[in-house]
Amino acid sequence: MKALALAALVGVIHVHHAPSHDSDAPFEAVLSAAGEAGLDFVVLTDHADSDSPGLLPGSEHAGLATAPNGRKVLILVGAEFASRDGHVLGLEIERGVPAIGRPGREVIAAIHEQGGFAVVAHPFSHGGWHDWDAEFDGLEVQNNASDFTRLYGPLLPFRLLRFGFDRSAQLEDLWVRPSRELEAWDGLLVSGRRVVGFAGADAHNNVSLLGWQLDPYLQMFRGVQTVCPDGELEPRAVWARLRSGSCAIRYGIHEARAAEATLIELPSGRSELQLDGGTRVLELRNPPAEPGLYSAP
Repeated sequence: MKALALAALVGVIHVHHAPSHDSDAPFEAVLSAAGEAGLDFVVLTDHADSDSPGLLPGSEHAGLATAPNGRKVLILVGAEFASRDGHVLGLEIERGVPAIGRPGREVIAAIHEQGGFAVVAHPFSHGGWHDWDAEFDGLEVQNNASDFTRLYGPLLPFRLLRFGFDRSAQLEDLWVRPSRELEAWDGLLVSGRRVVGFAGADAHNNVSLLGWQLDPYLQMFRGVQTVCPDGELEPRAVWARLRSGSCAIRYGIHEARAAEATLIELPSGRSELQLDGGTRVLELRNPPAEPGLYSAP
């Protein structure tokens, strides 16, 4: 366990619920799962595909909430925007921005105008991302929905059958090293760009088969998590840590194997804890954050 990054705040980013067109799960289900998973924060990013610059969907839930088990969970609210070049998460913003049919860089500029930061979501799945010269601030180098797509593929019926009999084994197969995303991230870092790597839970709680839930929030929240340095559990402080790159991505499903992990330093400046000869990872770490970057403004 000594190899793991020190962390006091644990959370997940990129969570959908009933305001999104592709989820009918209530907020109470998100909060309950967050409490049970032992999370400190959750970042809601419901789809905001309207041209209206109104308040973000789910904004009524922003702030510190109490889960049914009594755990305090900070709810942060951003949004997912569908631009012409792919999907972008707008974080630390208060209002929506027109996105449908607009170039990705225009959507990113609108996010920046609000003082927010923009993260490219699932860059190689669900339509992918097409403008790599755009000035986005972060990249989802891991996304649960992308992982499910890769795992299931044309073998979906057989995978589902196995999932029913041995869910743990399937999930271990699910969360492997996202090589293509990491290669893209390394390329950006080597080119001199300061791009923060993020994990996207992309949780919807919307995949079921004959009443059997295949993607429950709790499963998504425990599988891969964002771990951040100690700090006050309040919005400005947590947003500051997320945008600074001082947080790491931890594959919670593999945490029991921490003693087996090997620390690998990459030429791009980032590092990772690898398992199974590099086919799996326990942690993905950003390059060291610049001094002062994670102090709340």
